[in-house]
Amino acid sequence: ECTFWGDPHLKTFDGGRPSFYGDGEFYIVTSDTVVIQGRYMGTKYTAGLAATNKVVVGGPFLEDHVISVGTLEDGPITVDGKPVLKEFPSSYRLDDLAVITYSAEGKLVDKATKDWEKKVVTMELPGDVRVEVFRWANYLDLRITMPKQPNQDGSCGNMNADASDDTTEAIFARIGARVPNGKLLFMDRAPVTLTEVEEKLLLMCEPSRLAKARTACARDLSVVRGEPSTVQTKSCLLDLCYGSNEHTLKMAKSLGLVPEIIE
Repeated sequence: ECTFWGDPHLKTFDGGRPSFYGDGEFYIVTSDTVVIQGRYMGTKYTAGLAATNKVVVGGPFLEDHVISVGTLEDGPITVDGKPVLKEFPSSYRLDDLAVITYSAEGKLVDKATKDWEKKVVTMELPGDVRVEVFRWANYLDLRITMPKQPNQDGSCGNMNADASDDTTEAIFARIGARVPNGKLLFMDRAPVTLTEVEEKLLLMCEPSRLAKARTACARDLSVVRGEPSTVQTKSCLLDLCYGSNEHTLKMAKSLGLVPEIIE
């Protein structure tokens, strides 16, 4: 399984622990069959460092239908752009392809959320693909279970039984830093922003690492929309400077970079 939780943490199918701190639309899973994309966005509770904000599922295995689930603050759950699962609990059948339920059932990804009311979207999808989305106020936790797909890659890794190549840098080198134009399952792109804390973190990035990240981001962002903006480049640099540190928020707090009130 591949899991996402908290502020943010991620474990790939092979057990890798990459981190993605910049805003944008990413491939969680890309393959010839299954496509799962994620919108990673900063919150006031994470000093702008990205958490999972929205997930969309589509691709040939769903006959190009698109299921979209965002945070509780984000708005309705949709299938092909139309709201579904308006009641809680409820269920929805997508033709003979999928059953989607909205309930309080599901094993938590993050035990730290045990006292919160669970609102879980469970997708039983073709080919033994199962996606569980735990909706919280301004972020999502996520669990994906599935067999390996042809040409699979993404934030969840390439499922080759080798965690060592599931690094942020290696994933970007293979598939690009963001979902390319023309491949986006989202209706649009969310604006990319950087907080003061993130700007300070970039200033702290070790010079040789930053230089290498600049070269990689120029290459890996080119697949998105041609020449990236300054803020898009900085967002990518943040990923590569800190992608191997899953506790960047904790580090920033320990260095006094994060204001005490995050209410």
